[in-house]
Amino acid sequence: MVGMEDLSIIVKRLEIVTERLEAIGDNHSGEGAPVSQAEKLTISVTAYDDVYNGTFKAFLENCEKIGGEVATAAPMLDKAFKSQREFVRVASKSKAPSANDLNTLLKPLGDVMGEIQEYREKMRRCDYFNHLSALSEAIPALGWVTVSPAPAPFVLEMNHAGQFYTNRVLKDWKEKSHIHVEWVKSWLQTLTELQAYVKQFHTTGLVWNKNGEDAIAVSKTPSQPKPAAGAPPPPPPPGPPAPPPPPPEKPFLKSSDRSWLGGLEGLALGILGLELGGDLAEEDFGVSGGGASDFAPPVFGLSLKNFSKPFGGFEHQA
Repeated sequence: MVGMEDLSIIVKRLEIVTERLEAIGDNHSGEGAPVSQAEKLTISVTAYDDVYNGTFKAFLENCEKIGGEVATAAPMLDKAFKSQREFVRVASKSKAPSANDLNTLLKPLGDVMGEIQEYREKMRRCDYFNHLSALSEAIPALGWVTVSPAPAPFVLEMNHAGQFYTNRVLKDWKEKSHIHVEWVKSWLQTLTELQAYVKQFHTTGLVWNKNGEDAIAVSKTPSQPKPAAGAPPPPPPPGPPAPPPPPPEKPFLKSSDRSWLGGLEGLALGILGLELGGDLAEEDFGVSGGGASDFAPPVFGLSLKNFSKPFGGFEHQA
């Protein structure tokens, strides 16, 4: 079971959300200005994001830390919560749809919830079966969007259904690995915050926008607004920089001077050999053959480098 310290953390997060949204319950913003129904619905989507980006993200991280079948299940859960977020977004901008359209809108969420439950059945012999069962038994909590007139208690009921298995996880793993305890805490906290969110914004059922558009049409629009019509397209990315000029073959010498350069090289080698008092092998100067006149001094030119610029309820209405 969750301890008192963990409950205090959950309560603290819920208090923060409540403080941010108290004014909405009074139909006024923090500055005293009236809050429209459309604004309330928009804020309800933002509040769902708070749940997703807070404890649920921490829960997904704990899934990865445990690994195995639990980590495999994590993307399914992520997809389920994202599907519900999209459904809540559509509801905030749409009139209540017909029963057929509602089924169409709910299909992505229903499909992934089914995947989670099927995966659990396939993994009955795995070490993390109790983990998967805890998720499978509680994930129907996302079905609150079809429940009226008391969706929040429905979320609580599904939370309790999963706790039969989370208690087993704690019993089997608390002495072996603490990450399993953190995993249980983060999952239960996610469901508790989801329940509080539903109670705050969809008390008697999912709220649709009575002045909104057709739900199917809204579902086909992106979540983020497109650029304004008529706005010029962004400039194309810059092309690659021009190649650097080739370094001079013989610095400070013109091409016409190359005819006598070999003679100077040969003379220099002869003088150097005399001063050192011995025969110098061609290898000492990197000469590959053909005599001293073939010796090529290093080129003292500048080399340029290319740099890239360092710059992703069924029909409840308000």
